[in-house]
Amino acid sequence: MLDLKIIEIGQSDYTSPVILVEAVDREPMPCIDYRRLNSSICNQYFPLPNIEERVERMFAAKFITVIDLAKGYWQIPLSKRAQRYAAFVTNFGTYVPLRVPFGLVNGPYFFSKLMSQVLENCESFVVPYLDDIAIYSNNWEDHLKHVDEVLKRIGDTNLTIKPSKCKFAQTRTKYLGHVVGSGVRTPAEAKIKAILDFPTPTSKTQIRAFLGLARYYAHYVKNFSVIAAPLTNVLKGKVKRESIIWTKECNQAFEELKRRFTQKPVLYAPDYKKEFIVQSDASDLGIGVVLSQRDAENEEHPVLYLSKKFSDTWTYKFLQLRPITTLWFG
Repeated sequence: MLDLKIIEIGQSDYTSPVILVEAVDREPMPCIDYRRLNSSICNQYFPLPNIEERVERMFAAKFITVIDLAKGYWQIPLSKRAQRYAAFVTNFGTYVPLRVPFGLVNGPYFFSKLMSQVLENCESFVVPYLDDIAIYSNNWEDHLKHVDEVLKRIGDTNLTIKPSKCKFAQTRTKYLGHVVGSGVRTPAEAKIKAILDFPTPTSKTQIRAFLGLARYYAHYVKNFSVIAAPLTNVLKGKVKRESIIWTKECNQAFEELKRRFTQKPVLYAPDYKKEFIVQSDASDLGIGVVLSQRDAENEEHPVLYLSKKFSDTWTYKFLQLRPITTLWFG
């Protein structure tokens, strides 16, 4: 980092420790632990991109290019005032960052804001998520124009990309944990493997970890919330880290969710010129909805799965009203 002029030796009244984290490309990355800094210096009103919204916008495209910015945060210089707050200490000295370090609480905010400015008015064919930029088009000629426009803007802003992590003109490509393109999307294999290899939980913390991983793909699983109900019920209580009683129902829910993901779920891109088919189902535990459409061969394909587990209060009201609804509707 010294050689790259990312940091310099210095002093400051504000310092935090440095840690090493393993990046996706297996290269250790220095990350600063700023949790002890005063939160009043944070500036987080710029919303981070919604991943689900980003994926939905592009997975019907015929051509997709994904551009990765090299060491994204390091491309943004820090002001003198920010350098003072962002200093960090090691066992061999104190250093001051000259550019935005990984771990800075304001990093995602400023990077998202920067990319929003760089790609302004390109929303119809660009999906940025921090340092990952996806360019999508429905025909080859438009795609060449779109890629050229984005690369020109990146060059004009003096940002650099990492060619080894870029993928150009793909019919299907991995993006934000999904494989998207050509009108369909599926969960990335690495993420599915992580779900299938997850060990049987023995604590609330481990259940939360499993549900957090699996819930990222809840839209691929019919009645996800209803299936997961025994697991979410175990999380009730004030003590967050207490051990659990792993019941037969918990194990069935755990294994059923895994089984659903072994079936390689696929969702199809919606065609807003065609009619949708809505199927709903409800039980004492919750409600589920399937949104689907028919293709040119009249085969029905799922577009989206939604589900919601009822709370205890809602379930009580539902059971109280059920005799009345039976009387009204038979």
